[in-house]
Amino acid sequence: MIYPRNFEQKITFEQIRSLLKQECISSLGESMVDKLRFTDKEELIKLWHEQAEEFRQILLFDAPFPAHDYYDLRMSCTALAAEGSFLEEEELCELRTNLNNIAAACNYFFSRSDNGKYPHLTDLSRQLAFDPGLIQQINNIIDEKGNIRDHASDTLLSIRRQMHALENEISKNIKKILLLSKQEGVVDDNADITIRNGRMVLPVPAVHKRHIKGFIHDQSASGLTYYIEPQEVFEASNMLRNLQLDEKREIIKILTAFADILRPEIPYLLSCFKYLALLDFIRAKAKFAIKFNACMPIINATPTVDLKQARHPLLELSLQHQHKTIVPVDINIGHSYHILIISGPNAGGKSVCLKTLAMLQYMFQCGIPIPASPLSECGIFNSLFINIGDEQSIDNDLSTYSSQLHNIKTLLQKANQQSLFLLDELGSGTDPQYGGAIAEALIEEMVKKGSIGLVTTHFGNLKTLAGHYPEVENGAMLYNTEKMQPAFQLQIGHAGTSFTFEIAQQIGLNRNFIQKAKHKVGKSQIRYDKLLHSLEQKQAELTQREKLLDFTDKQLSDLIAQYTRQQQELKEKRYELIHAAKNEAKNILDSSNKLIERAIKEIRETQAQKETVKKLREEIKLQTQKIENIQEPTPTPAPTIKPAEPPTPVKLHDTVIITQTQTIGEVVAIEDEYVVVEFNSVQVRTKLNRVEKVSKSMAKKAAKKLNAGIYNAINEKAARFDLQLDIRGYRAEEAIIAIEHYLDDAMLLSIHEVNILHGKGNGVLRQVVREYLNTHPCVQHFQDAHVEAGGTGITIVKLI
Repeated sequence: MIYPRNFEQKITFEQIRSLLKQECISSLGESMVDKLRFTDKEELIKLWHEQAEEFRQILLFDAPFPAHDYYDLRMSCTALAAEGSFLEEEELCELRTNLNNIAAACNYFFSRSDNGKYPHLTDLSRQLAFDPGLIQQINNIIDEKGNIRDHASDTLLSIRRQMHALENEISKNIKKILLLSKQEGVVDDNADITIRNGRMVLPVPAVHKRHIKGFIHDQSASGLTYYIEPQEVFEASNMLRNLQLDEKREIIKILTAFADILRPEIPYLLSCFKYLALLDFIRAKAKFAIKFNACMPIINATPTVDLKQARHPLLELSLQHQHKTIVPVDINIGHSYHILIISGPNAGGKSVCLKTLAMLQYMFQCGIPIPASPLSECGIFNSLFINIGDEQSIDNDLSTYSSQLHNIKTLLQKANQQSLFLLDELGSGTDPQYGGAIAEALIEEMVKKGSIGLVTTHFGNLKTLAGHYPEVENGAMLYNTEKMQPAFQLQIGHAGTSFTFEIAQQIGLNRNFIQKAKHKVGKSQIRYDKLLHSLEQKQAELTQREKLLDFTDKQLSDLIAQYTRQQQELKEKRYELIHAAKNEAKNILDSSNKLIERAIKEIRETQAQKETVKKLREEIKLQTQKIENIQEPTPTPAPTIKPAEPPTPVKLHDTVIITQTQTIGEVVAIEDEYVVVEFNSVQVRTKLNRVEKVSKSMAKKAAKKLNAGIYNAINEKAARFDLQLDIRGYRAEEAIIAIEHYLDDAMLLSIHEVNILHGKGNGVLRQVVREYLNTHPCVQHFQDAHVEAGGTGITIVKLI
C-alpha cells in the first residue's frame, strides 16, 4: 500500500522517471519507465537490482554493448493480425534491424557466460529463445538499403527488366530531342532533363513552348519556364507508368505473402520487442547509476533502514548546477529502535532527510539503484505512508491540520510491522499544546504497532519520548554556531535545538527585538537550549576521538603482532642455522676420519711404529668426543611476562600487560568495561579483561625491549612514507587494497593530507577511488588537485 495516492507527486518521483527516459534510446524503453511500479516482492527487487548492476559493469568495464536503433513496431505487428494486412518496406527493414540487435545482444551475453559474467542478463536472453532464421527470410525479400529485391519473385524480376529497357529508351530519345532543341535555340544551353510527376520532361522557356509538341506537366513559379514531355516519348512513358503500377501491385503481393508467414509469429515478435524494451530500460537504469554514482545496496528482507552516505538525487543535481556539493546523510532505523524523531533548526535539513529516505526507499523497491554507499542496507516494506506539504483545499473544505488528521486516521488503521511512515512537522497547523499531544499519542500507538518511522518536529514533548520508550530515538540536525549556518548533518542519539534566536539574528532582525523575545521565553529555557547545544558539540568531539582511538588501537595492535611474529621467525631461523652448521661439522669430521683411517692403513703397510699409530688414534678420538659434546639448542618460546601473584583488581596508575599483544604500560583511565593503557606516550583503549597487573621490576626489561622495537618500526615506516600514492595501471581491486594500506600508514604517522595519483584516462579509476574514499571513516574531505598540479588526474585527500 502506498499512501496517499499522490505519493509519487509528494516526493517528486516523476522527475526520476524523466531522468530515466532521457537515458532510453527508444519509446520501447520509455514505455517500461512509465510502467515502473513499487513492489514488496523480495525476488523481484533483487532481480531488478542485479540486472541493473550487471549492465553498469558492462558500461564501465566491458566492450561497448550493441544498443542502437530500437524501433517500436508493437502497433504494426498487432495490426498484422488482420488478414490481408502487411508491413511496409520501411517497417520490414526496421523489423530486421530489431532482430539483428537482438541477435547481437544475445551473442554478447552468451559469449561471456562461460566466465560466469552477467548471469541475470544471460538468463533474460535465454528465456527469449531467439531464432535468427527470420532474419534470413527478410533478407531474401529486401536488400541492405531497405528496397524489395528484384529476385523476390519471378514476376517482379520480369517487370523491372522491362522497366529498365523502357527507361533507357526514353532517356535516349529525350536526350536527342534536347540536343536538337539546343541547336535550334528552343531551350537554354545549360538546360537538362528533369522529372515531373514521375516522367522525364524538358525545361522550355515560355516564349518557345509551342515549338515543342508534347504534354505540359508543370511551370515554374515565375511562369517563365514550362516543363514539357515531348510527344515522341509520350507513349513509352505511359507504358513505363503501367509497368510501375504493375511493380507496386507485385510488391504488395510479395509483402502480403510474407505477412502470412509472419502472422503466426506475432506473439514471438511481441516478446522480442519486450526483450528490447527491457534491455533499453535496464541500460537506462545503469546509466542513471553511473551519472549519480548510485549502486545496489545490501538487500534485507526484514523492514529496516541503514543508509550510509545517502544523497537525494534531485537535490544533488540542483546543487551541481549551482556548482555546490551535497552533504551526504546516514540514516539508521529498525535495528535498536523503530522510530527516529529528528529535530533541529529551520532550513537545517530535517525535511531533506525525510525526503531522502522516502525517495531512496521508493527507488529501491522500484528496482532503481540508489545514490548511497554500497554498504547501505535496505529492508523491504509492504506499505509506505508519507505526510508532507500542505494539502488544504477550498473545494473540499479541508484545512492544513484537517488534511493531516485524515492522514493520521489512515495511518492508525492500516499501519503494521511491515510499514514505513514518514511524517514531516507532525502536529503543526494547530495550537502547539494540542497538536503536540496528538503527535505524542500517535507515536505511542506506532510503538505498539511496531511500525518503522521517521518524524520531524520542533515539539519538546516529542523529544522526551526517547527517554520513555526504547523503540524511539532522537536525531539532531547540526548547526555551525561559528559560521551561523546549518551543517546539514544528522547526528543520531540526542535531540536538536531550533536556534530560533541565532537564525533571527543572522537574518538581521533588530537586536532589541530579539532580546525582548528572549525575555518572554525565560532564562531557563534559553539556558536549556545552550546546554543542549554544548552537549551536542561535546558528543560530536567524543565520537570523533573514539573513532580515532579505535583506529590507533587497531594499528598499534597489528604493528605489535607483526613485531612479535618477526622476532619469533628470527629465533627459529637462528636455530635452523645452528643445526645446519652442526650437521656440516659432522660431515667434515666424518670425511676427516676416513682420511685419517686411510693414512693409518698406509702407515701400517709401511711398517710404521706402533706408538705413533696409537697416538694418532687417541687424538682423533678426543676430537670426535669434543664435537659430539656440542649441545643442539632447543627453540624456546618468545619471552612472556607472568602476572604478579596473587592477581589483584586493576586500578589507576597500575602497571599492566595487554595479554594479546604482550604490551606493557600504565593504566591512565578506566571506563566501565574498558581501560586506557599508556606506553611511551601512546594510549591504547582495550577491554578490562584483556589486561593483567604485573610488577614493575618484572616488566621493566621486557617492556623496554618491546617498545623500542615498536618505535623503531614506526620510525622506519615514517622514513619510507611518500606523500603521494601512484596507482596508475592498477586494477580496481588492487587500487582499493593499496589505498587502504596507504591511508592506514598515513593515520598511524599522523599525516593529515596525502595525494592519490590515478591519472585521467576514461575516469573509471578515479570513480573507484572516490567511491572508496566516500566510505572510509577517517577521510574528512577529498578534491581534485589544482589544474597546474595535475587536475582531475590527482585526488587530494584530507584525513581526520
